Amino acid sequence: CFLAAGVFSPAARLFHSCRDLIAYTFVYMDMKKILVVQSRTDESRIAGEQSHFRAALGATADISFLSALDERLAWSTPDEFLKGIDGVIFGGSSDFDFHGGRPAKDPARLMSLILLSRTRNIISYTLAQRLPLLGVCFGHQMVAQMHGGEVDNDAAQSKFGSHEISLTEEGARDPVFGHLPKSFFAQYAHKDSVTTLPSGATLLAQSPSCAFSALRYADKAYTVQFHPEVLKFSDIPGGTRESPEASRIIPLWAQYALA
Repeated sequence: CFLAAGVFSPAARLFHSCRDLIAYTFVYMDMKKILVVQSRTDESRIAGEQSHFRAALGATADISFLSALDERLAWSTPDEFLKGIDGVIFGGSSDFDFHGGRPAKDPARLMSLILLSRTRNIISYTLAQRLPLLGVCFGHQMVAQMHGGEVDNDAAQSKFGSHEISLTEEGARDPVFGHLPKSFFAQYAHKDSVTTLPSGATLLAQSPSCAFSALRYADKAYTVQFHPEVLKFSDIPGGTRESPEASRIIPLWAQYALA
């Protein structure tokens, strides 16, 4: 191994030995790739969500993003779409609802069904191939809708801000959620909720105001109604409490699912 000037790029010269360079190269080459599918239109919220997920995952994965609104993408060929991807996250949406208390033909409701039709193949392929999957808020509802879980505008469950949730017995035994305390706070921002348990799902966490806070569909497929990528909403009334325990979920999921 040669560390002479000119052999490596300037970045490589930061390493003090061949051993350091080899170690860095191994970690870089072995870094897992995570795709985040976004369902948003507002540029500031798109950027904010990307920033939150990057911070949550840190240096554990190489993250890329795409929009479920992009009609140019090959949504019908998930095997090509996900080539080289080690895990998929389906993010939230402040723009679209499956119900949201809107009229049946409201554009936001109709668009949510279009987004589900586009991402359905990716979700099915990810589950069939046992790739790690994480659904967050709208992503949680998308996966539930695909598995027969009813998604409705339940006023008793609609909420914004910091709310406490509790692990079920299954959650306490789960390889991801089992590392969390029995009760903890999480950040919510949703009108719709999953109101029936989807087929094949295991309930991991719940609360009086959220019947299905966290679900597991397979050993590496999880969905949550709350936002574990957010420590605290600064622009939502009621978001007055940080949720450090919930913020551990994404790193724990990545550590377990991408191993």
